[in-house]
Amino acid sequence: MTKTSLVLLIGVVAGGIAATFGSGRAVAQTPAEAAAAVRSGPFSQLFNVGSVYVVKDKDFDPAEPKIRFGSVWIDHPNQGALEVAVRYCVPEADIAQEGASLAEMTLLDNQNPLVKITKVVSTSSASETQVRAPQYTPPVVIAPYITPYTGLWGGGYVADPGSYTPAIDCSAGATRFDLAPVISKIASLPNRTLQVQLLFSNGSVQNWQLGSKTVQALKSLPEIKRLNSKI
Repeated sequence: MTKTSLVLLIGVVAGGIAATFGSGRAVAQTPAEAAAAVRSGPFSQLFNVGSVYVVKDKDFDPAEPKIRFGSVWIDHPNQGALEVAVRYCVPEADIAQEGASLAEMTLLDNQNPLVKITKVVSTSSASETQVRAPQYTPPVVIAPYITPYTGLWGGGYVADPGSYTPAIDCSAGATRFDLAPVISKIASLPNRTLQVQLLFSNGSVQNWQLGSKTVQALKSLPEIKRLNSKI
C-alpha cells in the first residue's frame, strides 16, 4: 500500500470520508470498495482492509444521533504507521464560527487523564453543518359555529397553539493524530469505557466516550500487541 493510499484510508471515519486501497502490485480494490469495506466493518472489533488493521468506534447524542464523535484507529505495519483519525459533529457553534480545529484528544478514566494525544498529522478547520432543519407546526383553530338546535353561535378557540423548533447545527471537522509518541500508554489502557476530552484550538472542550470493547480491541492492533508481548 502506498503512503498516499494509507493517508486516504486513514481519512475514513465513522460516517466518513473517502478512502483508497492499493499496493505496489495491482490494485486489489477500487477506492469505493475500500471505503465501503471500512465503513461496513464492525465497530469495536479489529478487522483489516488489505494490510491495514482497523478498529472503529463512535459515540453520539441519543436525542440527535447526527451529533457525534467517531474515531478510526489504524495500524499499518508495512509503513510503520499507527494513527487515529477523528471525525466530529459537535454542538458548540463557536468552534466553527471561529474557524477552530481539533488540537488535542485526552483519554481519561473516572476523570483521571491516562493519555494525551497531541501530535497532529493533518487537520481541518471546523465548518458549520446543519443536522436538522427548522420545524414549524401551525396552530389549529376551531372556527365559530352555529348550533343546529338553538341557532346560536358557538365560540371559536385555538385547539393547538402550534410550535417552532429551530434548526440544529453542529461544528464538523476531522483531525488525524500520530500515536507513536503515546503507544506505551495506549497499550496499558484499562479495558473499560473511557472518557474522551476533545480540546479545540479556540479553547473549547467537548466530552465523549470510548467504549470498553473498543479499548480492548486496540490491544489487538499488531504494533500494540507486539509491545504488550514484551512486557
